[in-house]
Amino acid sequence: MRMRKFVLTIHLLLSLTLGLFVVLTCTTGSLLMIEPEVESWMHPVHHEQTPGQVSAAVIKQHADAANPGFVADRIEYPKNDPFYHVHLTQANNGKENFTVYADPGTGDTFGKVQIDRLEPFATIYQLHRYFLLTSVIGKVPAASLVGILGIALILMLVSGIYLWWPGLRKLATGFKVVLHRGKLIKNMSLHKTVGIISIPFLLVLALTGTVNAFEKSIPNWVGFKAKEEIPATALQSKSKDAAVLPLDQVEKIVKDTYPKSEVIKIQLPQKAGQSYQIGLKEGLSGNGSSNSTLYMDASTGSVLYKTDPNLAINLYNSWRKGLHFATWGGEPLRIISFFFGMTPLALMITGLFIWRIKANARKRSRNKSAAGSAAAA
Repeated sequence: MRMRKFVLTIHLLLSLTLGLFVVLTCTTGSLLMIEPEVESWMHPVHHEQTPGQVSAAVIKQHADAANPGFVADRIEYPKNDPFYHVHLTQANNGKENFTVYADPGTGDTFGKVQIDRLEPFATIYQLHRYFLLTSVIGKVPAASLVGILGIALILMLVSGIYLWWPGLRKLATGFKVVLHRGKLIKNMSLHKTVGIISIPFLLVLALTGTVNAFEKSIPNWVGFKAKEEIPATALQSKSKDAAVLPLDQVEKIVKDTYPKSEVIKIQLPQKAGQSYQIGLKEGLSGNGSSNSTLYMDASTGSVLYKTDPNLAINLYNSWRKGLHFATWGGEPLRIISFFFGMTPLALMITGLFIWRIKANARKRSRNKSAAGSAAAA
């Protein structure tokens, strides 16, 4: 009984002191999960996709021809929209650069891709990731503060499980929603049922959110480096003065060598002696995008180096964000995670109703006692 009272005190203390901040973090995170869908609605690409599939080489030709004075240095394959994204840099070492769309059926380029987040999602991200405190205390302390809130949420969830647990024999009753026995019972049953159903999702979000808040510190704590080290030899082709392989041949080599991999993007060499860098998706990728990078000799097509997607640090970097923002399971999982991410808001509302109903009941009891005492006197 003492243990239950102690856990209840911790649960209520954390809920009352940090609950609003936790709800704000979870709500903004949920909104970020549906950012691609909302952005496509708010800022649609006014271009109809042409059927067919041209090569990356054709896309580069169109991009270079349509933008004199610029050179395509990176081609990103369709991901959040059905079009290629082609990044161009100013020739002769100029500093100007931008990204355009390319039709996969014709290779024609059009428009400009907005790389930076637009409002309101730019503010929503800063609120979720740093609580808008980067200009006040800096990025690392602000992220650490959000990480502490993640730990608080984990404690709230674990204590909620302990308080809810009805025992194995009465497990089914723990999920029962009582609607016709007064406001207090209704809100308490809703609070418990919504909370326990959402706990598995919220625990994943809280754990991965905490990890992301301390993303650079955790590898050091356990003796890992923050990312896989790429040898200098992977960045330079062995035949520096030879002609650069055309893109269509590069694509063929990658397809023949790694037939089960999906090309996500290609970084083209811009200077003599640089290598091709090809982002690949191999198997199930935690972040839903490339999880391996292939470094290819730009002249011979030989593989200089390839990162290992199953290396511990690469799995860590891929899945910590993939699990947190549900990018690994496609749009359906992101929508499901959005709704579960909004449940802390529902729990706060039902929790406030429970607190208010109990407070009113205590007030009526005090008033009744006072009235009885006055009548007795």
